[in-house]
Amino acid sequence: MPNRMMKDRTLTFRLPEDIYQKIDHLAEEKWCSVSAVVRNAIRRELNANEELFEEDYIKSTKHHLRAY
Repeated sequence: MPNRMMKDRTLTFRLPEDIYQKIDHLAEEKWCSVSAVVRNAIRRELNANEELFEEDYIKSTKHHLRAY
């Protein structure tokens, strides 16, 4: 497990209390942590937008990454 933890990154952000309460409720229903619920939601979002990470798409939108 130490190797996996070294590759993990910490992400900190603020949530409105009502959103946190909903996530906490989901965690209790699924017998897991709030962090696990958030990680799974992020994974689902990344999977749903997988085409954004394809090489052709990245090349075609590279001009959007430039600072103006």
